[in-house]
Amino acid sequence: MKINAKFRFQLLIQNGLFVGLLLGIAGAVIFLAEESNVRWDLTHSQRNTLSPATVEILKKIEPPISITAFVTTDAEGDLRQPIVNFLTPYQLEKNNLQVSFVNPREDPFAAKKAGVTVNGELVIELDGRTEKLKTLNEQDLTNLLIRLMRTEQQVITALVGHGEGDFSRQGSKDLSDLGKKLSSRGFSLDILNFASGQDLSPDESVLVIGAPTVSLLPGEVNRIKRYLQGGGNLLWMIDDETTAGLDPIADTLGIALPTGIVIDPSARSQNGSIAFSLAQQYADHPVTELMNVNTVFPYARGIFEAGNTGYSFTSLITVAPQGWIETRGLKNATYQEDEDIKGPITIAAAMERNVDDKRQRIVIVGSGKAFSNEFLASLGNSDLITNVINWISGDDALISIAPKSRVDMSLNLPPLAISLIVSGFLFAGPIGLLISGTLIWWLRRRA
Repeated sequence: MKINAKFRFQLLIQNGLFVGLLLGIAGAVIFLAEESNVRWDLTHSQRNTLSPATVEILKKIEPPISITAFVTTDAEGDLRQPIVNFLTPYQLEKNNLQVSFVNPREDPFAAKKAGVTVNGELVIELDGRTEKLKTLNEQDLTNLLIRLMRTEQQVITALVGHGEGDFSRQGSKDLSDLGKKLSSRGFSLDILNFASGQDLSPDESVLVIGAPTVSLLPGEVNRIKRYLQGGGNLLWMIDDETTAGLDPIADTLGIALPTGIVIDPSARSQNGSIAFSLAQQYADHPVTELMNVNTVFPYARGIFEAGNTGYSFTSLITVAPQGWIETRGLKNATYQEDEDIKGPITIAAAMERNVDDKRQRIVIVGSGKAFSNEFLASLGNSDLITNVINWISGDDALISIAPKSRVDMSLNLPPLAISLIVSGFLFAGPIGLLISGTLIWWLRRRA
């Protein structure tokens, strides 16, 4: 077949247009890749994407954030790329987050001044306050940023000496896990024991009464009343068996705490005890507005508004719409109209009022076990109590849902599977292409 000049020219034009179109598409793709910030995270646990909680915290930080990474450039110790990969999502969400690198071997004075002891350590600065981070973990960095956001020292004081949950003890009913969480968020922890002569000032950030089981003395109760009258903030978690002599405090607040355990049939559908109240919906309140997971309250008591004492009363959590407060014991519990209180039942309430120039905030929780070491990690309990503490202490801007630790997923294949995959890519694939190409060529030649 002869190709004349006209056909050759048309073929040249056609090929030229094809090449030009191909180059144009390639150029457009490169331009869009350079100018856009569109990213897709296809990892199993979305480990390259910031959690909504972290994004929300970054939005609340107006000043610039400076992060200095102290990294050696040795081949074995060069962590620059992992650090860049870790911090890039933060920079995409906050354009005034600056990252710089310092080689501690080239500038040992800077490393010594910063107190850096580990290769890859990050020094984060916000508004003149600095902290160091040794792990590339979203939860750790976000908690660090929250600590840097606190401009005032917040002290959480736990009452002890009456069988309450304690920040320093590891028992199942104690609060050491909660204490660690609050410390990671920038709170200072303290204890108050009236027997040692300590007193209580309304200037304390938050007083925690963690479900005492031994009755307080009348003088101790009066001290707490004076604290509240002066505008002190309070988190009161109530034991399921006793109010421990704190009924005058309930009267001061204008609440009633009827005897009995909340029976929640919905918990049974989740394979839980009917004595465990399952919270699935929350009030429109700063403490709970971001809650999107269930919380569990073992052996909860009901909380009712009982009088006008100047406090605004908000039912934070209401449970057991088909349940009741059981007053005769849990064995063979059945609803008795003339003795029991029918649901729904409020088991957590927020109260506030103005005292002089201060806004007093109080939260009462009808379960002394919900935030103990045994149940803190259950469902959304940890997020809820953190939000409660932030709200009581006046740090509304820091109320969020904590970022969860990402689970690294790895695929471990047996040697035989690896050999088959390698053989397929290195041998079977190329040989198959060669055979198919040869077959097509031979068939076309015969035609």
